[in-house]
Amino acid sequence: MRGAGGDAVEGIGVTPRLKTRPGLVVTAAAIISLYGVFALSNARLMLAMRAAPSPQMMTMTQQLPQSDYARFWYVGRRLLARHGLATPPPPATFRVDILGATAPPQIAWLYPPPMQVLAMAFAWLPLPLSFWVWRVASLILGAILLRWAGFGWAVIAAGLASPAALHDMAGGQNGTLLGAMLVAALALAERRPVAAGIIGGLLAVKPQMALMVPASWLHGRFARVFVAAFLAGLAVAGLSLVVAGWPVWWQWFTITQHDAVLVASLPFTAFFPAAGITPFYMLRSLGAGVDVARMVQFCISVIALCLVWMAWRPGRMHAVPRVALTAALAILAMPYGFSYDLVAFSIGIAALWDSARGAERLVLAVLWLLGGYTITIANDTGLLLFPLWATCGAAMAWRLRAARAAERLRSDDRA
Repeated sequence: MRGAGGDAVEGIGVTPRLKTRPGLVVTAAAIISLYGVFALSNARLMLAMRAAPSPQMMTMTQQLPQSDYARFWYVGRRLLARHGLATPPPPATFRVDILGATAPPQIAWLYPPPMQVLAMAFAWLPLPLSFWVWRVASLILGAILLRWAGFGWAVIAAGLASPAALHDMAGGQNGTLLGAMLVAALALAERRPVAAGIIGGLLAVKPQMALMVPASWLHGRFARVFVAAFLAGLAVAGLSLVVAGWPVWWQWFTITQHDAVLVASLPFTAFFPAAGITPFYMLRSLGAGVDVARMVQFCISVIALCLVWMAWRPGRMHAVPRVALTAALAILAMPYGFSYDLVAFSIGIAALWDSARGAERLVLAVLWLLGGYTITIANDTGLLLFPLWATCGAAMAWRLRAARAAERLRSDDRA
């Protein structure tokens, strides 16, 4: 197809021919091997969690095979039971009430009330089946959103099967779906502003994922996006108010926020967040105190927001490098996040592949792998260094800011 100026635009997933070189073959084999090792390890972990012979129950110190998703299911099931639509969660399985005021901060439910509405949609099924329905639905919806946003299947596959997405799969987390939503909201802003706004507004289920969205839309041409996002966010909040009730909101503003602060402030000797990806966690792992880490995190968040606002100035960057830059800087702005939140970053890195050449592609491949291997590095070294890799990803997006090879805009989207 052709771009606005009549020049040919190469689609995502179309790779020009390269001469086969021994170094290239060895590098490709190493990257594929590292990915295979991670994928196999992830699969073995999921099988081991489901093969435990002892009675399976969730306590203050023990998780269910569905890991984080069990808490998601528990919250949704509680809401369904309140409205008489399902039986309550079995007390023999759930030995601790994660919604209760006395729940330990490490396992307490920290999400805002709109996330409970999403949980209800899957909690009507038995927990084991619900886990897999949630995983399949996340992949399908994520692929649809990314395809609608104009990405090719190669990028979609690389993002939704990335090491970060595999980690998200094992825990039953929400990073795959919400990461695809974030990327789609950014990529559709110019061509389909109302759709982008609705998708961005739905990210109210996890506000820290949407921090960069308003900054990217601040230029005047995105007025309709803001209106759509506001209405979508208001609808989600209103629905949660009707379904969950005002007391749930009150608890989130008081007890839950206090628990979130306690979790972030726990000494690493008591709770080591190996999957932590934010500057706050990196500084804590380097020995900084909680107050210093918070202050520096705030400063970095402000700088990241300003950089995104500058990057979205008309004519400064082409669409896909701009989305990749925003997804990378979102990691630096996020005050609370873990490696399952790196799916959007992985999609952005994959989308830059066709624009890159030579050593640039090696850097992109390593960054893509680090979306999962950051946990291994943290466990082996005690250091949470992903903000450095996120900065490198942002730098690569800026380096490739004028490239169009990673941009695939359909003619019907231009109409």
